[in-house]
Amino acid sequence: GSSGDDYEPVTFLETPAETPGDTEEMWEPFSEYLQSEVDGLELEVEFADNTSAIGQSLINNQAEMTRSDIVLLANPDEIDVVGIVEEGGASVYFSAIATRPDSDIEELSDIAGESIAFADRPSTSGSLYPNYMLNQAGLDTGEAPYGDAGNYDGNWTGSHRNARETLLNREDIVACGCDIAVLLDHIPEDQWPDRVRDGSGRWSDSVGTASPELQLVEASTSLPFSPIIARGNWDHPLRSDIEEAITSIDDGTLREPDGDVENPLTAVSPATIDDYQPVIDVINTLDVDLGQL
Repeated sequence: GSSGDDYEPVTFLETPAETPGDTEEMWEPFSEYLQSEVDGLELEVEFADNTSAIGQSLINNQAEMTRSDIVLLANPDEIDVVGIVEEGGASVYFSAIATRPDSDIEELSDIAGESIAFADRPSTSGSLYPNYMLNQAGLDTGEAPYGDAGNYDGNWTGSHRNARETLLNREDIVACGCDIAVLLDHIPEDQWPDRVRDGSGRWSDSVGTASPELQLVEASTSLPFSPIIARGNWDHPLRSDIEEAITSIDDGTLREPDGDVENPLTAVSPATIDDYQPVIDVINTLDVDLGQL
């Protein structure tokens, strides 16, 4: 900036696997706001291939911040929580398992012996939670999500959108498990439970209006949104100012992004790792070794 102080640039990493449909345009208002609030800050929002790559970058001091519950839970001693993200006034989100309207899948137990598409292996809503739902329905999750499932066949496609498209385009895939963000518009309004209608910040007039139509098998319970996190050993003269600016973001703080996209977050509130107990329960049930990240 014009203050004469040249600070090290700060890198905020994102991945399309973590936030469905993520694009650079989505993050511009966030980046602009922080740079206007914190004098001398040079913030670079960069994209990584997947959640694992982001975790490695933070642990190896190649980036400072990201938005991810899994990176936090895999490295609780090395990562600090900055705040919990809200979207559309909601601090929770949902995962769901869907099928085609003409399929024989009426409940989760029907997926036994069949093939289901998921997103990225470490994704909470696109992998961990759908497998947890199958586990709770009595299916044998085996080594999923990092190895083979027991009595169903998992196909990890890399993103939420890919999981949905795989269901639509492959006869052998009978269901997909992913974030409701890519399913809401394809599933009729009356199939969604009240907890989704009332709790999701993504609920809108477009729910159920897109074709081809899909059918809901089951929606998850509410999950806490991914937190914005920072590496614990991050030493930067502007760090406290940056974190304060992030947790000051409220509804209306960020301008609307260019193009046909929405802000990836509308507000941030302070949080701790304790807010992520529901996700920890899933990890423990599936016996996921987060060290595999």
